[in-house]
Amino acid sequence: MAGRKSAYELKIKSRFADIEKWLKGGATERQVAQALGVAYSTFNKYKASEEEFAELLKSIDRSEIVLDLRSALLKKAMGYTYTEKKTYKKRDDSTGAVSTYTEITEKVAHPDVAAINLALKNYDRDNWSNDWQQYDIKREELELKKKLAEADNWEGVMNE
Repeated sequence: MAGRKSAYELKIKSRFADIEKWLKGGATERQVAQALGVAYSTFNKYKASEEEFAELLKSIDRSEIVLDLRSALLKKAMGYTYTEKKTYKKRDDSTGAVSTYTEITEKVAHPDVAAINLALKNYDRDNWSNDWQQYDIKREELELKKKLAEADNWEGVMNE
């Protein structure tokens, strides 16, 4: 029985390849829904009701994006140099001839404090915590657990 295709089949299922490409490229699900021309709530409804669609979304590996973002964060945190090219056109008033020239400049992107802060919080959590009180509480908790463990061992020795 051939009837009219559902909105899901027309707008979502027929675009699985595009959806996969967009998500692997870093798009959010909200952006994908917008590109497909469906409301984000409808996108989520299909994700919940259509198993093949949910599986597609789960199967997309974003680890490469995470690696690229990590590299970009570290590059921004440490600073870098780059080449900037600008092309200009200049008209000679006497002849009317237009000449083109390119200006090449070496520039420096200085280390970014916010990127440094974020990188240190992620890569050196013991020394760069936002919540020092929480850090102190966890350290005290660990000391207390060690003391309790030692006390339990002492009682075990005394009972033998």
